[in-house]
This record gives sequence, structure tokens and C-alpha cells, in this order.
Amino acid sequence: MGTKKKIVNTALKLFSKQGYEKTSIREIAREAEISLGLMYNYFKGKEALLEAIFMGGIKDIEDSFAFPRDTDEPLRALVENIFSILEEKRDYWRLLHSIRMQHNLLERFAEKQEMTNNFILTEISLILEEMGYTNPMQEAILLYASIDGIAAHYFINNKYPVHRIAALLVDKYPNLKNHEEQH
Repeated sequence: MGTKKKIVNTALKLFSKQGYEKTSIREIAREAEISLGLMYNYFKGKEALLEAIFMGGIKDIEDSFAFPRDTDEPLRALVENIFSILEEKRDYWRLLHSIRMQHNLLERFAEKQEMTNNFILTEISLILEEMGYTNPMQEAILLYASIDGIAAHYFINNKYPVHRIAALLVDKYPNLKNHEEQH
């Protein structure tokens, strides 16, 4: 693991465990087993480190929408992609999710979070619109909340059947255009 990634992972764990405000840059360096000077070579301060953590999450979100759109089941492909990324980076996302719930941090990243939420909702609504849904944005809001809820349960319960529940969710959204064409 590279030094930068080690710093980010260490900060993520400490921010999640102790809270952002109570975690010092010195403590992160000590826990990551690097000098304070080296820490500052990578990050100007705690705020820059927190931003790097959030930007990593945004990149994962963008990556989850990188799937072939010409599939017969785009929603299934999206949800499978989302949960594959969450499964691959479960510890990262569990910790990021807990950091996101810290009120003072929500305010700091409110604009970025809103842009990310708008991106997600727009992308999901476009898929649903293509599938023939008449209220794709409202459906996207409901689906996004469901995905977020499934993810939250997955983060706190090691035995949560995430893929089975995600598949059940997707089954609730049949491709209406394909259904109409068959009848």
C-alpha cells in the first residue's frame, strides 16, 4: 500500500472512530507510522485529507455508473455495479458512511454532496425513463433511498444478504418498455 493511501485509510479510521474534530494531524501521522513532515508532503492539513477521502467516495460513485448502457437490464447492471464496489471497498465505505453522518462534516461538504446526489438521481432517472417509467425522478428518489438503506444495513451487519436484497429491489422495477413490446 502506498504512503498516500495509508494516510487516507488511517485518517478514515480515526475520523470514524473519534470524530473529525477530535483527531489531530499528528495523531494520524503517528498511527500511519510516518513523520509529520512526510504527512504534510501529501496533505496540507486535515481539511485536505478529509477532502481526499470524500473525493475517493465520489470517484467510486461515478465508477458505479460506468457500465454498458445497451444492456437489456440497465438497472440491474447499475445496482450490481454499486454493490460490487461497496463489497470490494466495504471497510472504506462503512467508515466513509459514518463520517458522512457527522453533522459538522455534512455542512462542510454540503455543496459537493448535493452535486453528487443530483448526479446519482439524474442518472437513475434517465435509466428509469428509458425503461418506460412515467415519473422517473420520483422513482429515482425512492430507488436511491432504498439503495442507500440497503448499503447502510450491509455496513452494520456482516451477515446481511446484500446481493439477494439488491436483486429483490431490482425485480420491483420491470422494464416497462420491454413489457409493452411483448404484449
